[in-house]
Amino acid sequence: MRVWAWPTAVLALCHAQAIASFQILNILIDPIKRDLGVTDTQYSLLQGLAVAIFAALLGLPAARWADRRSRRNVVLLGAIGWSVATAAGGLVADFEQLFVSRVLMGIGEVFLFPAAIALIADLVPPRKLSTAIALFACGGPVGAAAALAGGGWIVTHQASVAALVPALEGVAPWRSAFLLCGASGLVTVALLTTVRETRRERITGAAPFGIVAYLATHWRLYGNVSGGMICLTVCVFACSSWIPTILSRTHALDPALAGVLTGSASLVGGIGLVTLAGQLIDRLRVHGRADGVLLASMVLAVAFAGLAVLGAADLEPRISIAAWISVYALLGIPTVLAGTALQVITPPPIRAQVIALHLLLVNLVALSLGPTLVAVVTDALFADPAAVGRSLAIVATCSALAAFLLLWTARPRFIARCNGVE
Repeated sequence: MRVWAWPTAVLALCHAQAIASFQILNILIDPIKRDLGVTDTQYSLLQGLAVAIFAALLGLPAARWADRRSRRNVVLLGAIGWSVATAAGGLVADFEQLFVSRVLMGIGEVFLFPAAIALIADLVPPRKLSTAIALFACGGPVGAAAALAGGGWIVTHQASVAALVPALEGVAPWRSAFLLCGASGLVTVALLTTVRETRRERITGAAPFGIVAYLATHWRLYGNVSGGMICLTVCVFACSSWIPTILSRTHALDPALAGVLTGSASLVGGIGLVTLAGQLIDRLRVHGRADGVLLASMVLAVAFAGLAVLGAADLEPRISIAAWISVYALLGIPTVLAGTALQVITPPPIRAQVIALHLLLVNLVALSLGPTLVAVVTDALFADPAAVGRSLAIVATCSALAAFLLLWTARPRFIARCNGVE
């Protein structure tokens, strides 16, 4: 265990820091709007399209580099890149500069996830692989909680921050949050230098035409499964982007309190509920339900839609807040569902390629559309920033309904594929 426990823990910390860099914007949007004149639609581009650009351009080249060279060094380069870009976000003068910093920050997901998972697989014995990947995955909710709770605290306690870091005296609180989040990346960079890779055998996958031919043969199955999971992920990115703003803008919660609530929900859901979801799916498969992962996904789609409608309804504020916090606790589950479903139906030689293509679509479609659709509905349909909760409910409900229908349609082919019939 000593061989792989430390590298896995360091990679989990990298995961946490990368997610914190991505999520820190969510708790800072209203102060940024006041200082830079950013609109809700522009904010959605900062959280969606800007981050997705690097994923689209560098995803496959980065993965190829990780396979042929040093996987640790790929993660190291990513950590340097996303940390510098995040810190630069605290120095910008306008929307355009902030957009560029977010584009560069998107290097985190591109360089971290494929290389980190591959490095863990190199280091960890097969019997411990799931445990190690679970440890790595826990970095996500920890990073989200740190960004939301820490960012909210910094915004409301700038005097205390300046006392601890005199260089931040007179700096706008939201700028301090970006600068400190970026500086924390120096810790991950230093720790990554202690990680050593083991000698590994070169693994060759199917030829490019192999995956194309396979997907062409099974396009209905993959279209429905991947499409359904992408629709669920639209809910994830829309809700993670806008729920903190709803709590502070619509329900007048202090940013620090909104950060604590969403951060706590991220921790509880991202660690506890994700683990329970994985155990439930495994148990369903043991009991003969090959489509257990699709059933769990459809239940989650119903939960997303129901809770979003409840959160946007004109009810007691405590009920609405509880509904939105409950949604936030569910946001880590689709990652497990999509990974499981696609691996179950995909032959081993092309699993990585299929997952890579799915992630590319997630970034291009879900990450770009999720936050932006909410802003467009708010601006075009309601023309009222305070109506963002209703806009999110509309987007989440429509996306969840589409996910349910696609996954329900996929069930017969999915079961047949799991049973070796198709």
